[in-house]
Amino acid sequence: MNNAKQISTHRQNATKTGRATAISSVRRVCEMDEPPKRCRRTQKGQEKVCSPTDASNAFLKVQFYPRLQEPEIVEDCNKSTLERDFFKSLSNLSNKFELSLQDCTDIPFPYNISVSIADVRNQLKRQKGDWKEIRLIHHENSTYFAKEERYDTGHSLYYIPVIPLYTVLHKSRSKEVGELLLSVYAYLYQVLGVSYYRIDNCYLYSIYEMLESWIHEDGEQQESLSEMNEAKEVGDIMKGLIIDPNNLQQFNKRLEQFNPKDDFEKQALLVANTFFDLFIKFPDLSIDRNYYPLQFREEIEEDGRPIMLDDYLSFCASIKGNLFDTIVDTANSEFQEYCEMDEPTRFVPIDGKKDIDTFDFEDKVFNSINDLIILWQEHKF
Repeated sequence: MNNAKQISTHRQNATKTGRATAISSVRRVCEMDEPPKRCRRTQKGQEKVCSPTDASNAFLKVQFYPRLQEPEIVEDCNKSTLERDFFKSLSNLSNKFELSLQDCTDIPFPYNISVSIADVRNQLKRQKGDWKEIRLIHHENSTYFAKEERYDTGHSLYYIPVIPLYTVLHKSRSKEVGELLLSVYAYLYQVLGVSYYRIDNCYLYSIYEMLESWIHEDGEQQESLSEMNEAKEVGDIMKGLIIDPNNLQQFNKRLEQFNPKDDFEKQALLVANTFFDLFIKFPDLSIDRNYYPLQFREEIEEDGRPIMLDDYLSFCASIKGNLFDTIVDTANSEFQEYCEMDEPTRFVPIDGKKDIDTFDFEDKVFNSINDLIILWQEHKF
C-alpha cells in the first residue's frame, strides 16, 4: 500500500524553508562532474520520490583541488605529502582508465595539481559516461581518487506515525506491544536521530504549521481542525515518551518478556527484533553517518536546494486521513522544485586502498523503517 505521491523534479528554482539540519562531518571531496549512479535496494511499499531529472553541474566548494582557489587548502596540507599522494593516485587512475598524463614538472605547486586534474577531468569526460563519479578525496591526511557511490533510498517518503502508537498504548489489551514499539521509537529518535515533527527544526514542523494557518484562514471544516489539534496534542505527549531514556534502556527487557497474541503483535515483534539487532550491532551510529550534504559540497542555485534527509525521513502524526494526504501533496509539490536529493554516500578508493565502509547499516535501517510503516498501514488504530 502506497501512501505518497510521485514526485518529478525539474530544474527550477526552489522556495527555501527556513530550518536547521543536523550535519555529519564531511570528507574533503572534489567533484569530477555529472550525477552518480545508484546502489540499488529492495523496495517495498513506500511512497515514491522520483529522482531529479538533472543534477547540478556546479563544482564542489570544499577542498576543490582542480581550481585550488581556496588558500586554506594548501595551508591545511603538507606540500610534499599532498603532491606525493596526488601524483601516486593520479598514476593509478591513469593506468586504470588508460589516460595520458600531462607533464607538469615545470609547473609550480599548487598549479601543477590544478592543471593535472583539469586535464584528467577532460579526458574522463570524453571516455566515460559516469566520469562525475570520480572524486578527489582528502581524508585523514591522505589524498586519493575514489569512486562515489550513493545508496538508493527508493526515492520514498519515510514518515513514521505516532498517533497509532499512542492509541495502542492506551488500550489495556495492547499495552505490552505498545511499550515494545515505544522502545523502537526511542531508538529511532535517540540513536538514529530521526527528526520529530513537533520540534521546530524539523521540515514537517513547518508543513504542519503552514497547514494550520491555512485551516484557520480559509475557515476549513471542523474535521480538518480536529485532525490538526490531535496531531499537536498527541505529538507533544508522544515526544515526551520517545525522548525518555528509560524507554530505550527497557528495549531488551521488553523484547525478552513479550509474548505475541495475534497477527499484529507477531508482526510488531518481527519489526522490533530487526531494530534491536541494529541497536546491538550499531549502538552509536546515527542515520546521517554517511551524509555529505550537497549544499555544503556543491554550488546550489541561489533560490534552490537539495531534498534533505529530514525532508523525507521523519516522525509524523498519522499516515491516514485528509491532513496526511495534504501533507504529502504539499511535500511533493515542493520537491518538484528541487534540483537534487541528499542520500547516503561513500567514496570507494580506486587505487587499492582498503574499503571498509559499506551500506549494510543504511540498507537495514531503511528496510526496517519501511516494515514499521507497513505495519501501521496494514492495521487500523
